[in-house]
Amino acid sequence: MGVMDQMKIRPLDPGEEATASQLVVRVFNRFVAPRFPPEGREEFLSYATPEALAQRLEEGNLMLAAWNGARLAAFVEMREPGHIALFFTEDASQGQGLGKHLLRRALELYRQQKGAIERVTVNASPNALEAYRRLGFEPTAEMQTHNGISFVPMALAMGIQTGHT
Repeated sequence: MGVMDQMKIRPLDPGEEATASQLVVRVFNRFVAPRFPPEGREEFLSYATPEALAQRLEEGNLMLAAWNGARLAAFVEMREPGHIALFFTEDASQGQGLGKHLLRRALELYRQQKGAIERVTVNASPNALEAYRRLGFEPTAEMQTHNGISFVPMALAMGIQTGHT
């Protein structure tokens, strides 16, 4: 049985923000935080608290989660206008297509809720550049740093001919 056969993808329910926050913080601390100065780690972690997630969920941000039984395996948050705010996959599930599948589902749901969008943007952390390139994203600017957080702005064209859904 493949990893996707065991996964259930659904919107994050109110009350599940702490679980999502724990996944995001765990993966961030392992893969991203070592590259950031203390200011950047603090800035990011304040954005990923359960309270901050709950507020953005209430405000209408799309939050989609991939569950393997009771364990959260991946999480994506999108905000208007088609921007990926958070996108994290637990290390045990990375490289198996789960992130790609979750992103496709998030984009489908986002378009159902918000209508057609021409492109999806993300501020990719340096360690995630290749993963986003494999998903079809292209850099739109050079590396930037704001509040200690380094990222590369990237975009994914959502035209019919791109084949991305």
